[in-house]
Amino acid sequence: MGTKGGGGVFRRAFDPTNGFWRGLARVCDLVGLSICWAVCSLPVFTLGAATTALYDAVFHGVRKGEMGDYARFFRTFRDSFRAATLATLPALALAVCIFYMWYVAYVMAAGGSEGAMVWLYACRILLLAPLAVWLFAVFTLSRFTFGPLQLVRTAAKLVLAHLPSAAVVALLVEQLALFTYEKAFLPVFFAPGIGALLCSLFMERIFAPYLPKEDGDKAVDDE
Repeated sequence: MGTKGGGGVFRRAFDPTNGFWRGLARVCDLVGLSICWAVCSLPVFTLGAATTALYDAVFHGVRKGEMGDYARFFRTFRDSFRAATLATLPALALAVCIFYMWYVAYVMAAGGSEGAMVWLYACRILLLAPLAVWLFAVFTLSRFTFGPLQLVRTAAKLVLAHLPSAAVVALLVEQLALFTYEKAFLPVFFAPGIGALLCSLFMERIFAPYLPKEDGDKAVDDE
């Protein structure tokens, strides 16, 4: 009897369906999906499709515990590529312009200009607005089907309607990006997945009124 009881404890300890192993599997998925995101983002212009795919896979695979999150990542990357890329290119161009202004202000601030310090902070705040719209656009694309222009318009409307959540999401992503940069990009192996998971806590509450009760695949906008 003692042997059977011990065997039962052993089996329970290594049962892949128990809480510990499920949690460990989801942590591993966060790392794996973060790496998939990093690799697919390398061309830069694919950043939008990669982020859409990451959010979709993290929400369904990590947060909801559904199977096939890696297959889902690459399927969503493929399906969202056109709309996400066309929405990302102007956002990247705008980000480059704002970064250039920030860099000029940084050089002036390093030279002792007090006014340049104010412009440094202004550029940082200025960057948050397009960042929030872009994030809302690529996250929205993981749940709904839109054309590029309609996607950006819808994202802008959602940002204006949910400014506190939009500010938190943009600041969260900004801080994770800065943290990754400061740590020599080593956090890229886990930070993207964690960011997508944390953002989903805000985004899914925003999406909830527009989704069917049984949350399945993407809802299609018929307008």
